[in-house]
Amino acid sequence: MTTALISDIHSNLEALEAVMADIADRGADRIVCLGDVINYGPNPAECLRIARTLDLVLLGNHEEAVLHGAIGFNVHAREAAEWTRDALKPSLFGNGEQLENWVFIRNLPKREQEGSVYLVHASPRDPTSEYLLPSESDPLLGEPSEKLKGCFERIDRVCFVGHTHLPGVFRERGPFATPDDLDGEFVLPDDEKAIVNVGSVGQPRDRNPRSCYVTFDGEVVRYHRVEYDRETTCRKVKAIKGLPDRGGERLLKGI
Repeated sequence: MTTALISDIHSNLEALEAVMADIADRGADRIVCLGDVINYGPNPAECLRIARTLDLVLLGNHEEAVLHGAIGFNVHAREAAEWTRDALKPSLFGNGEQLENWVFIRNLPKREQEGSVYLVHASPRDPTSEYLLPSESDPLLGEPSEKLKGCFERIDRVCFVGHTHLPGVFRERGPFATPDDLDGEFVLPDDEKAIVNVGSVGQPRDRNPRSCYVTFDGEVVRYHRVEYDRETTCRKVKAIKGLPDRGGERLLKGI
């Protein structure tokens, strides 16, 4: 069975539709989203409508921000979260989909374990908020930071995450490896654990503006990049007064 794992859609409908089409072409058996379906982008309701059809969706820190307040967010992310909350929160004169979407994000789980596979948005230690950056692994010696060691202690074999929008693999031994380092594929080792960042569908930040996701057959992780109409998404962001322009502009360069 092949699972497609996506994350960090961020209300980018053009990106999500392109990725869903690519997943269909590859014939994946199921689709898992690791959180952050919403915020930053112009189409939160439409992205949630698609997310509700997926096999599993986890809670991300941006769902938490929309539900409970954008604590610790920078000014741009906080402004976007406030606009997204206003767009999604049910009102007396709202439609039925508003309530369905709001109940959906309120009931998202923070973590899931499927055998030896652990699924979270951010990290095994803090499922919605902790950042695991490439610098957690020494580039020369491959020695993991104490944070990373603590994460490995909490998993059996492999953990899939998103959150940083930086795709790649952390191993117990060896430096962080990008998809380019891996030639797009990572075979799970028998003798060490791994944490796999699946990248971002709706707001890549590794200087590659194409959407990123992975497929996993139980042994091999494969990275996929997908082109989408970034210019349209950028224009839509700029046309909405409550969304910072930066949320659209950064899509054009993948930063």
